[in-house]
Amino acid sequence: MISYRWRPELDAEELAQVTALIGAAAEYDAEAGFSTIDARVPAERSRGGVRIAHLPIRARRDLSVHADAPWVTVAYLNLRVDSEGDGAVQFVVHPDYRSRGVATLLVEELGLDVAAPDGWRGTGARMLRAWAYGTHPAAERLAARFGIAAVDRQWTLVRHLSGPWSLPLKEVDAGIAVPASESADEWASAAEFEAAVLSRPCDATSASGSTRVIAVGDSEGPAGLVRFEVCTVPYGEFRGGWIRIAAVASRARGRGLGSALLTRALEEMRDAGAQVALIRADPVDERTVRVLRLLSFEQEETHTLFSIGAT
Repeated sequence: MISYRWRPELDAEELAQVTALIGAAAEYDAEAGFSTIDARVPAERSRGGVRIAHLPIRARRDLSVHADAPWVTVAYLNLRVDSEGDGAVQFVVHPDYRSRGVATLLVEELGLDVAAPDGWRGTGARMLRAWAYGTHPAAERLAARFGIAAVDRQWTLVRHLSGPWSLPLKEVDAGIAVPASESADEWASAAEFEAAVLSRPCDATSASGSTRVIAVGDSEGPAGLVRFEVCTVPYGEFRGGWIRIAAVASRARGRGLGSALLTRALEEMRDAGAQVALIRADPVDERTVRVLRLLSFEQEETHTLFSIGAT
């Protein structure tokens, strides 16, 4: 038996429990590379045209059937609904309660009806989508059981920066000077620069205090940028660093600017102690995949976007 109730915001006790759950799951899943939730997400509130709903899922400790067993938070679902009814779902189960039917029971009880007048479970969501990072068998089984469609894929690609599998980094002349990086926290115009370069909005929740940005422009305006982390995380037996964004404006493509930006970022990540560099890419984007291959990146993992409702 599970207990749950939608919250527009979590109270102090719920926030502490959910934050602890997210931390335990992130530590447990770090090596496998499964989905994680940013620790700041449980404290978010609705603002602007975005509605935030929190769903802490509780059960009796060890799923006991005894009435005197205390209730504990065993899972957490976060729903972000935009003004068009597009609902982005993040979901995590505490490592101690996995493979025990918690997620299946939740879906059975909530249902997946997004066609109701007020959207899914009254949240206004008329479409639900959720990324499952890493080849997670539980996510695949859940999707198959409830007929949840896989609508998109991403790859994680890896490039060794040190050790016997690393290759030298070669400088790329793109005909434009590539500066050293700046801290994203100190560079107030980073978001505006990204908006000018990227072809579609990017989720900035991955940015942290260790994020660095290298951006270049020319006489016509912003030309390209790369955003990456100089802190490292466990990745197998290695210390890995993430490249979060790498983009070149369409007018500036074809002259090696993307390779030059990535090479500079890889140098700084290596000097900061990263043994491998990690990046996610759309396998359909042949241009990006080709650039990454030429920089000695290799595919490591496949991630899946599951969706219900109109796409």
